[in-house]
Amino acid sequence: MKKYIYVAVAAFSLASCELDDNTAVNNPSVEAVSPDRYLSAAETSNYGVEVSDIFELSNIWMNNWAGNVYYFASPMSAEYQMQVTSAFAPANNFWNNSYLAMSRYANIYNSPKAGEYSHHAAIAKILMANSMQYIVDFYGDAPFSEAFQREANLTPKYDKGEDIYRSLVLMLNDAIASIDNTTPVVAVGNEDVILQGDMAAWKKVANTIKLRLLLRQSKVTNSSIKSFVDSQLQSLQGQQFVTTNISINPGYGNANADQQNPLINNYGYVNFDASAINTNGWRYIMISNHFATLLNGSNAKTSGTVDTRRGLMYLAAGGTIRGINQGEGQIPGATESSFSRMGWKFLNHQSPTTNSDIDGYVMTAAESYLLQAEAAVLYPAIFSGAQVNYANAVNASFALLGGTAAQAATYLNSLSTKPYGWNGSDGQIAAIQYQRMVALHYFKPQETYINYLKTGYPETPLALTATQPNKPWRLIYPGREYNTNSANVPVVNQADVFVKNQFTPFWNRN
Repeated sequence: MKKYIYVAVAAFSLASCELDDNTAVNNPSVEAVSPDRYLSAAETSNYGVEVSDIFELSNIWMNNWAGNVYYFASPMSAEYQMQVTSAFAPANNFWNNSYLAMSRYANIYNSPKAGEYSHHAAIAKILMANSMQYIVDFYGDAPFSEAFQREANLTPKYDKGEDIYRSLVLMLNDAIASIDNTTPVVAVGNEDVILQGDMAAWKKVANTIKLRLLLRQSKVTNSSIKSFVDSQLQSLQGQQFVTTNISINPGYGNANADQQNPLINNYGYVNFDASAINTNGWRYIMISNHFATLLNGSNAKTSGTVDTRRGLMYLAAGGTIRGINQGEGQIPGATESSFSRMGWKFLNHQSPTTNSDIDGYVMTAAESYLLQAEAAVLYPAIFSGAQVNYANAVNASFALLGGTAAQAATYLNSLSTKPYGWNGSDGQIAAIQYQRMVALHYFKPQETYINYLKTGYPETPLALTATQPNKPWRLIYPGREYNTNSANVPVVNQADVFVKNQFTPFWNRN
């Protein structure tokens, strides 16, 4: 494992940090930075990872987005062709940046001062579980038990994915117990740029992430894993989950690119000072034809049901939402203005501002409600309210995007008996998954893609230029892993990525 992943850099301004006496302000040791000084940087950098490479890759592989072929020669070609190798840039960036961000969480709960900052440590454990889950989901086995030790271990072993999952559930249990039973010497305050130290809300987040970890394992047949999952699901019976949007905002603004909400920096209409169109973000991305037909009700799965969220999310082109087929060349007579681009808060034509200061979302209410609906479908003896939570998710999605409760009710009624509706022929898991596709694609599309791999829903076509028969079941470790940690990293090649085998994430091997 490369050194720069595990060296936890205090990559935030130290100008206002009060370090211990006799500590060099411009070169503090990891141990000298107290947990409260790490928290904001940890939360902020982690959110930046979540809305970057893996965010875009998931939207492409879910066939939500297509490249603007009317301005770029061959946009998204590697993603369309699924050129998954050890040099695949989106995967490498996701791995490297995730571990760097997670190292800051480890520095908090492993700090010699963690006992004084027990609630800071609890938050760090909750967010570690939130992030590390996706490393397992996209890669399978990974460094965890020996990770984050900096120079003490630059070549950590790779733990089995199922062991990491168990450790994350237990880590969440520890965090919840700490919230319930300990009074920290130093309380959490505004350095928590997500919930400002609201530990009751953090407990709900922990319960919701725990539920997600357990539900991901619903297909596993191993008796030991099933027994653990069942007992942990029982522990969640009657507990409270997230019901509001969990936002993050450390002080986003448009003074410079680094101060922007990274979602807007990556995909917003203009750059930070509104002086030029964001060519590699907003202009690069169009809605795909597949997604457009679903929203327009012209796909058999949503036949006749127009999703009024479409006009909140995308700009009309020719009076409708019109998309590009992934991998298709230019259509004679068409231009880039013939197709729909992102709307919502990615676009602000009417103001000199750039929406740089909007909140980010670590978890939306819709994500949580859909997990609760899924739990009630899969484990009805433990959880209830499947359809209520499903409807709550749709309502929450409409509200977040700027729609109304009346629009949501009309939509749900119209969609109900269509294949992707709650009473539709494809079933309730398909209905839940379709709503994940719509509700999370601006907030956490990676959750939809991972569940697509597990369930097969929503049915998602390959790009016209695809060179593989199906979407990848996992990613390949970065090339630097093979160069610097060769004794430990599993040897995975491209052929392994497109079949189910021992390298497939453990919860999806059957």
